[in-house]
Amino acid sequence: MSNEKMNKQIEQLLKKQTEDAVNLKEETWNKINSELFSSTTGNTSKRKKKKKGIGITIAGLSVAAIITIFFLGMTTEPGQAMFHNLKDMFIQEKQEEIELEGQKEDTNVQLEVNEELRYIIYIDEERYKMVEGETIDRIETIEPLGDRYPDVKMEITRFENTSTEEVLEEIKQTIEKDDELELRREERVTEPIEAEMIQGMGPETTNESGKTGHQWDTPIHRYYVTDEIDGQVFVIKQAYFLEAAEGHGARFHYMLESFQVVK
Repeated sequence: MSNEKMNKQIEQLLKKQTEDAVNLKEETWNKINSELFSSTTGNTSKRKKKKKGIGITIAGLSVAAIITIFFLGMTTEPGQAMFHNLKDMFIQEKQEEIELEGQKEDTNVQLEVNEELRYIIYIDEERYKMVEGETIDRIETIEPLGDRYPDVKMEITRFENTSTEEVLEEIKQTIEKDDELELRREERVTEPIEAEMIQGMGPETTNESGKTGHQWDTPIHRYYVTDEIDGQVFVIKQAYFLEAAEGHGARFHYMLESFQVVK
């Protein structure tokens, strides 16, 4: 049976149960009204028994309806989609205007979701792709850049049973132990997301022409660490190089603006 057909059957079943419940409610209250305002006074005990029976019936039907809905939501794939599927909650594709090096550009973005980690992000579908891993999701270029270029990617990871401060300390230690990086920036930011930001950058070197400084291929690693919620922290790591800062770096920035954790 197709998902569409099963969804339709579930919708019809829930609709029918709702209509039956409304009809039962009207019928029940009509009976109660008749009993309460009856001119006969000698059947007080009998009326109490009837009202008690009606109350039990209503409660029983309510519980049955809740169990039915819960069962449908937890045991069928369409039911799970109705209650949990992130893709059904957001637009699949849209067009956004971004600005690169002072020039405005229309970009087509596509929704990417991780149902287990409960987050969504829109990515530039013409230049990048999402690669889901067991512990890390990675956004990378569709076309490989070649071995002469440093890494260009954006990674999304969720850490559990920890705090923002603990994760920040681990990232600092990672940068300090890396011979190709130096800790250059650390600050609280509100864009592209609200988070603690740490940036590591390659050291100054001397090129073939004798010029000392940061070269075109100097690596840049930027980390965004979200606030801790229920012992969970998200880390978004952006990796690119100096010459690509206004290209890939800027595009990563715009894509990260759409990042959202859905409870």
